[in-house]
Amino acid sequence: MKTILLFGPVLSKLKNAYGGGTGGYTRNMSVYLNHFRSDEFTIVPCFHTVRGQYDFGPFTAPARLAKDISAFISGLVKARPDGVHILAQYRGAIPREFAVVLISRMLGKPVLYEIKAGAFMQWYSSTNPLSRRLTDFCLKSSKVVLAEGSVYLDFVKETFGKEAHYFPNFIPTEEIPDEVSDKLRDEELKVLFVGYCYKDKGVYEVVSGCEEAARQGTRIRLTIIGKEHDDFTRWMDSKAEQPNLKIQRLGLQPHKEVLRHFKLNDIFCYPTSHKGEGHNNSINEALMMGLVIITTRKGFLGDILSDESAYFLKEVSTGEVGEAIRAIDGQREVATKRSSNGRRLFQERFTSEVAFKKLSRCYDELVRRSPRAKDGG
Repeated sequence: MKTILLFGPVLSKLKNAYGGGTGGYTRNMSVYLNHFRSDEFTIVPCFHTVRGQYDFGPFTAPARLAKDISAFISGLVKARPDGVHILAQYRGAIPREFAVVLISRMLGKPVLYEIKAGAFMQWYSSTNPLSRRLTDFCLKSSKVVLAEGSVYLDFVKETFGKEAHYFPNFIPTEEIPDEVSDKLRDEELKVLFVGYCYKDKGVYEVVSGCEEAARQGTRIRLTIIGKEHDDFTRWMDSKAEQPNLKIQRLGLQPHKEVLRHFKLNDIFCYPTSHKGEGHNNSINEALMMGLVIITTRKGFLGDILSDESAYFLKEVSTGEVGEAIRAIDGQREVATKRSSNGRRLFQERFTSEVAFKKLSRCYDELVRRSPRAKDGG
């Protein structure tokens, strides 16, 4: 049995988790540790600190870096792993990831560098020269590279000379229901938004689009889950009730409660304008539960979904959201077919059963010694 040291975030619920109870990286770490099963590999966690966990004023960043390096060295000593798997956050985390890759290289531990989220290309192109140099070292020194978005594959090849493996986000098979409830059966459309409630995520347009559709006679119940930015809270608090529209704002919710609301609703409306939008958990959960999806092509979303499985907005605007809602209401059979296509896509590509088979092959590639190494060359 080979051992893989998984370097990722501490599994704690912190104030910087904006959507469904935990941040995406924390959720990914938890899924690996709780659901990965293999006859050949075992995963041992090595937790690093996360933003908001400590506050030492101006010394917070160096203190966290020192603590994380110490934890990693301790993990290497205790686990004696055959390889190291990094859930890469890059950006402000690149000094930590550089240190982890450097130490691994010095000790002869091969590294798997998994690029998460959707901002990597934009960040790399705009960051300072030092951060680019550190990133170059991390990618070029890693034996295996995984990329959450297929758009990264060519970029990683052209920029770093590495062949990356496409490794999209996924849901544990144990959490997937065998059947989902029928959608769009009631006159009232049940619309759901899950995420951080601020302007780049399109939540303002969700509310205004629902208001516009309601003014034209569509009955809607809108549920909003996620941490609210202060500006959004003030904006919502100033609104008066409107005929045909009911709105419930639930704030942060435990993950099980979020899944319950995915089950109860018809439409998942996520009109993000964020250029670095990754393959987030909420999109997978909407697909899993058979919801009709309204979204944009920002970040990875245009690769994950298609016109056969979602309603894409031409632009993030009140009118576009309202029009999409009315289109779904007016052609419910078409919308139901798209939701069925989306669930089938999810089952074929975005489950842990599919992902972990590929991960096991990547771990095998990670720990396999090259012919030269076997010959002592």
